[in-house]
Amino acid sequence: MVAMVSVDSLPLGFRFRPTDEELINHYLRLKINGRDSEVEVIPEIDICKWEPWDLPGLSVIKTGDPEWFFFCPLDRKYPNGHRSNRATNAGYWKATGKDRKITSRKSAGNTTLIGMKKTLVFHRGRAPNGERTNWIVHEYRPTEKDLDGTGPGQGAFVLSRLFRKPEERSSVVKYDEIEQNGYSPTAAKSSPDDASSDLVQETSYI
Repeated sequence: MVAMVSVDSLPLGFRFRPTDEELINHYLRLKINGRDSEVEVIPEIDICKWEPWDLPGLSVIKTGDPEWFFFCPLDRKYPNGHRSNRATNAGYWKATGKDRKITSRKSAGNTTLIGMKKTLVFHRGRAPNGERTNWIVHEYRPTEKDLDGTGPGQGAFVLSRLFRKPEERSSVVKYDEIEQNGYSPTAAKSSPDDASSDLVQETSYI
């Protein structure tokens, strides 16, 4: 049996910096399959019931790192549709750019698609006149067959990586360029497929 170590007891310098592949293939798959006790380091939070600036305080991991992780249950605005409800009291999350493929390296030269990553930017106010902020979410979801939540003990979740883009970059870096330039607090890339995504015009998903 593997002993669990408290986050607070870890030596100075340890960081929670999972790759995209680890977030999907390990944490998100375990959560979807009901193995909550194995992924307690990431809390279950409906991020749309909170404003982004309130979410860091809900993180299990208390560090100075400028990123936070949450399992978010899927909330559908339209029961028969596929657009998620991304509105909060103060604003809304708006998708930007193209969804990016996350793959797993199996053997030399072989990769398998394990999920997708979407970039969301928080806007204050209401669409279509909301004001962009520096709060960003990378939303991870596994392949559709694993996301339905129809199997025994399964639930429908996505994994959200929240971070705030530094203020000093806002005047020179467009939000649409966040993914294209590879900006992230951890600058983690899971596969060469990530680099193939092209920039597209923002599309509202609310």
